[in-house]
Amino acid sequence: MKNLLGSIVAYKSFAVAPLLLALSFPVFADGDHDHKNMDHMNMKMNMKMGMDMDHGKMHHGTHQHSKWVKPPAAYASMKSKVWSDAAAAKRGEKLYAANCVACHGKNGTGDGPIAKSLQHPPADLTHHFHKAPGDGDGYLFWRLSEGGQVEPFKSMKSAMPAFKGSLSVSERWDVLAYVHRQFHKGFLKHQEDAHDEEAEHEHHH
Repeated sequence: MKNLLGSIVAYKSFAVAPLLLALSFPVFADGDHDHKNMDHMNMKMNMKMGMDMDHGKMHHGTHQHSKWVKPPAAYASMKSKVWSDAAAAKRGEKLYAANCVACHGKNGTGDGPIAKSLQHPPADLTHHFHKAPGDGDGYLFWRLSEGGQVEPFKSMKSAMPAFKGSLSVSERWDVLAYVHRQFHKGFLKHQEDAHDEEAEHEHHH
């Protein structure tokens, strides 16, 4: 937790941007009216800065993606061997608690104890596009490895640390195994197939 908070402190300076913007406006005679206009402008600016360039959507202080961007070539072909490994998920649970829960929360919905203090809200990990093994693995490993230190996330003022500097390759896959099991609830395709089977069963009954 201390390492994560230390990584995030450097980014908190971005929070002064609305104050600097406010100071750049002249003071008008009609104080109440203009203060309201200024507050409205600051609110709009904060909302814009908090939105995800990857077509993200704000949801009560967190955000969801409408798609996953293509990862760099160095990560694109990476695949996990532990999606169905219960031991890996168990190891990942401890790593998640130590490194991720402060922002993403215990339930993975982006409502951790310091989430509201971040300029760019943490992602809702329960919302995903992990369709099948190998389809999305590279994106997930890239995001965990590079955090908010690469584009397009850097421009969004993401405070997510690059965990490639603190977690080994196997540890990062273990974290993702836990996220996959606990928050993704398996692959999206399997969920869709299960839903179709349930709908078919209800149709015949």
